[in-house]
Amino acid sequence: MDSETTAAQQPNDQTVDQSSGSRSGSDQFDRDLTVRWLAAVLSLTAGAVHFGYAPHHLSEDWAHGWFFLLIAAYQCAFAVLIVARPRRWVWASAIIVNVGIIATWVVSRTVGLPFGPQALRSEVFSAPDIVSSVIEGIIILLSIVALAFPALLQRQSRERISLRFAALAIGTVAVVLGAIMLTPTYTSAHEAAGHTHGAAETSGTSSPCELAGPPASPGQVATDAEGHSHRGSTPQVELTRDERVTLTTQQNLARSVVTRFPTVADALAGGYQKSTAYIPCIGAHYTNARLAISFDPAKPSELLFDGTDPDSKLVGLSYLVFHPGGAPEGFAGANDVWHQHNSNGGLCSKGGLVVGGEAMSVEDCTALGGRKSANKDVWMMHDWIVPGWECSWGVFAGECPELGGRTGGTAWDAPAPGSVGSQLATPN
Repeated sequence: MDSETTAAQQPNDQTVDQSSGSRSGSDQFDRDLTVRWLAAVLSLTAGAVHFGYAPHHLSEDWAHGWFFLLIAAYQCAFAVLIVARPRRWVWASAIIVNVGIIATWVVSRTVGLPFGPQALRSEVFSAPDIVSSVIEGIIILLSIVALAFPALLQRQSRERISLRFAALAIGTVAVVLGAIMLTPTYTSAHEAAGHTHGAAETSGTSSPCELAGPPASPGQVATDAEGHSHRGSTPQVELTRDERVTLTTQQNLARSVVTRFPTVADALAGGYQKSTAYIPCIGAHYTNARLAISFDPAKPSELLFDGTDPDSKLVGLSYLVFHPGGAPEGFAGANDVWHQHNSNGGLCSKGGLVVGGEAMSVEDCTALGGRKSANKDVWMMHDWIVPGWECSWGVFAGECPELGGRTGGTAWDAPAPGSVGSQLATPN
């Protein structure tokens, strides 16, 4: 009876063993596939970010642009291969390529790359760079595990759901962050942090403005016929006879301001208050908020000076106008280009004084005791008609190339340490 019972139980034991073996194989497949899919999603996200920023870098320099395109293409190809044709060399390539990408990024943000328009000039760390590098770092870790510790992907586990949940969570966070990095807020901040065109990239010149540093705001950078942002002369539209007559009358009214407020002391006596320190390319701003209600050529709401001392001289006019629903009507013709300061949350202000640009984070602004504000209904336009400061980039240009100097100083100070001008002035 016992032997018959034992014999009858043997098939059932074998069935359990086979079932257990089947579950083990399923676990191995599940864990390996989960890791591969996570690596694929992360790589596609990083590739999308690089593809998104490639056009901007192509407009700066072909080498940088193609570098972005090539690494983006590789990251997308890796995502396909690691799911469809997983091989050890595919994992190995992910380590080599992503380590190279991160190393290049670190060098560009610390000592500067030895070639390109930013040669030997360090760039500023920005959110898109950091997010992409973190994602690439995770891919490197997954690749190392797959190559050096394959047993971890083959070991039977009863926590398959936990692994899938972790992979889903990491992948979702990465995709969401990658999508956010491609929004206008971060692309504009990326440019404002020092990724816009410099002198050698656009006009082939090295003006005092360009040597002093990058643009203070993306809104002040000119836009060409193809929609690309660059520093340099603003495109000019031919005026009709009537427009030219009207513009002449308007500019004569604007020039009357020059004799009324030749110095900072005169501006203060006339009701203007300092709203920015001296900034290369655009001067020190003194604002009369009561004049921002409407556009009047003879009553600019802002005056621009070459410093902030009482005897600092007027270099330009600026019309700051509150106008909901779009830019206001200004000077006759289509060459008076209005701009705004609302990218990345706007400027950082404290007590009526701008203490940080658009590239500044909310946290850094708060640490200064300021507040960031994007004033979507506030528009600004410069008018460079002061004798001796007729800027060569255009009378309504966002920047005046002749205005160099140092932020917080004057137009006559030596360029700040770390700027292009200071590097050129330093003997090798």
